[in-house]
Amino acid sequence: MQKSNVRAAGGKSDWFNVLKGVRQGCLLSPYLFNIMCKVLMRLALEGFEGGFKIGGRLVTNLRYADDIVLIASNEKELQEIVTRLHWAACEMSMKINVKKTEVMKVDDDLTPIKVTVAGVYLRQVHSFKNLGAYFNSDARCTQEIKSRLAMGRERMAQLNGEAGRSVIH
Repeated sequence: MQKSNVRAAGGKSDWFNVLKGVRQGCLLSPYLFNIMCKVLMRLALEGFEGGFKIGGRLVTNLRYADDIVLIASNEKELQEIVTRLHWAACEMSMKINVKKTEVMKVDDDLTPIKVTVAGVYLRQVHSFKNLGAYFNSDARCTQEIKSRLAMGRERMAQLNGEAGRSVIH
């Protein structure tokens, strides 16, 4: 029988028997997680008619591993998709971590948006990084370009340093 405990808020829980799931590091874990996420999103998006058109294609979410970016064209739509995801998660005995969940509005209108999960308001941000790329509320690429240029300069400096150390015999 597998036993476990949980570390949270600077302490550890009592040990308990694990009755479901797979062991950490099990090769099946990422596959099972991806299947679970796909089922979760299908359940949440069933009958949902919102989203945002990009290149003629309706986009409602971007997913990679355990990160999900929900996309809506207005606050009401965003609240609907967040609520749908919350209820789908509850159906599958999962929950949204409101401490790690943020909302961002891309618009010239600076009025804050108010989106909740189970009555808890989500923190609004003006930028975030997803899969190494910066996204911001003014829809400009300035921060992303500066970041990429800095990475390029850093790599060039490394290459120049390596070239200075090479010796040809």
